[in-house]
Amino acid sequence: MGGDRTLGVLRDLPPGRAARLAETLDALLMSWSRTAPEVARALGIHPQTARKRLRRLAELFGDRLSDPAFRFEALLALRTRALTAPRA
Repeated sequence: MGGDRTLGVLRDLPPGRAARLAETLDALLMSWSRTAPEVARALGIHPQTARKRLRRLAELFGDRLSDPAFRFEALLALRTRALTAPRA
């Protein structure tokens, strides 16, 4: 289980886009209903923006988004990334 393996597809994206998608993935993983409006509320963005990001995540991760093992690994990788990121 490695963060690079789990979130590696984000590495090929521009840094800003990768950060927004990682933030959206985190909100999705923490949501109960996994809906765009719920993710949008968590992020403070418009639901259509959340839908667009969720579609992109589905393109990048596919069926893995509904796999409990992947969801756990992704959440762990996101939390690890947050804890080890340089502080501004």
